[in-house]
Amino acid sequence: MPQPPAHSRSHDPSDDSSIDSHGTPSEQASSTTTVILKSGKPLSRRGHIKSRLGCFNCKRRRVKCNELRPVCSPCCRLGLSCSYPTPGPTWSSSSSSSSSSSSSSSSSLTPRAALSTLALEDLRFYHQFLLAAFPTLPLKGKDVWMDAASMSHQYDYLAHAVLALGASHLSQHGNEDYTSQALQHRITAMKLVNEQLDHPPTKPAGADALLAAVICLIAQSSLMPDGMVDYITTTRGGNLVATTIITNYEMSIFKHLTPLGHDRSLERLICEQPRDFEAIEGFLSSALRLRPLCHMPAEVVYCESMIKCINNLPWREFVILFMLPTTFSNQDFMLFVNNENFTGHLLIIHMFLLDYVLGNTCLSKADEPEYTGRKSVIITWAKDLARRLPPSYQIYTEWPLQYCEVLAKRDARYLLSP
Repeated sequence: MPQPPAHSRSHDPSDDSSIDSHGTPSEQASSTTTVILKSGKPLSRRGHIKSRLGCFNCKRRRVKCNELRPVCSPCCRLGLSCSYPTPGPTWSSSSSSSSSSSSSSSSSLTPRAALSTLALEDLRFYHQFLLAAFPTLPLKGKDVWMDAASMSHQYDYLAHAVLALGASHLSQHGNEDYTSQALQHRITAMKLVNEQLDHPPTKPAGADALLAAVICLIAQSSLMPDGMVDYITTTRGGNLVATTIITNYEMSIFKHLTPLGHDRSLERLICEQPRDFEAIEGFLSSALRLRPLCHMPAEVVYCESMIKCINNLPWREFVILFMLPTTFSNQDFMLFVNNENFTGHLLIIHMFLLDYVLGNTCLSKADEPEYTGRKSVIITWAKDLARRLPPSYQIYTEWPLQYCEVLAKRDARYLLSP
C-alpha cells in the first residue's frame, strides 16, 4: 500500500496502534475488530496427534486433524463444515472370509467420498480469483497475485481473504449470489489477521502473506454494497501493515508497491485524454458547496485537498487525497467515518466519484477495467447515502447523483487508486 508523502505524515505513530474495522448490520458487527500491534514472540510449535483419518478440510489444507467428532478443532476454529471419510470395512479371521472373492476384491477399492458443497464452492472462488478477481494493486501486478495465491495454502488468513474476494467478485459479475459465503470467509480472514498481528511475522513470506490478505479485503470492500466505510477503514489498516510489518521491500513480492514504485507505475499509464469540463466544473461546485460544512480538522484538510486536486487535475494530488485518512489520529479518523457524520461521508463519496472523473481524464480507453462491478457498487454507495441523509443535506447530493447517472452509462475507467 503506497505510503503518503513525508510532508503529509505528521501524526503521532502511536496513534495508529489500532485499527477499527467497522462492519455493517449485515455483518452483525462480527467484522468489527481491533488490531493491536505488539512485538510479541514468534508462535511456538504445538504438539499434534498423528492423523490417519482426518476430515476432508484438514486433508485439503494439509494440516494435522485431531479427529474430534462431530467437529475437529481446526474446523471449529475456522468455522468450516467438518466431514469425515467413510471408514473402510474391517476384516476378521472368522468365517466372514468365506465371502466370495469378487466381494473381497471389490471392497478393496473403497470409493472416494464426494467433495462437500463448501469445498466445491471454494474451488470456484479460488478459480475466480486467479482468473479475474485479484486486486488491481500493484498496477499491472497479475504475477504478484499469482505468487500470493500460491502462498495461500500456507497461511489461513490469506486463503480466506482470497476466497472472500473471489466469492464477492462472482456475486457481482456472475449469475449466482455468494454473499453469505463471501461474508463468512471475510469475517474469518479478519479474525485470523488480527490474531497474526498480535504476533507479527518475522520472515518476508509471512509479511507478504499478511499484506496480501489485507489488500484482498480492501478490494473485496469495493464490491460490497454496504462497504464504503469498510473500504476506508481497511485501507488504513493496510497502510499500517505496509509501513510496520514489511521492513525490506527488496525482499518482498510487493517490491513495486512503495510510494516511489507506485508513482512510477502510474506515471507510465497516464495518457492525456479529452477533458469532460462539465463533470470537472460540476465536481468543483459541489466540493465548494461542502466547504462550509467542514468544521473538524480532518474534514477541513480533506475538503481542501479535494478542491486542490480538481482545480489542477494532478493525479499525484489524488494519491495524497486517497491516503489522507491514514494520517489522521485514531480519534479524528473515528469521527470522520462515524455513521452520523454526514459531512465526512459526503466527502468520502465525492472522493470515489473524483476517481472516475480523473480516470477519464488521465487514462486511455485501453486501460478500462474488464469488470465493472466496482463502478456499480460505488454508484450504489452514493444513492444509499442520499437516501439516508436528512432533508437539510439533500442539496449536497445533487451533483453526486447527477454524475452517477452519467457514470452508469460511461466506461469504468478510474485512476487505479491505491
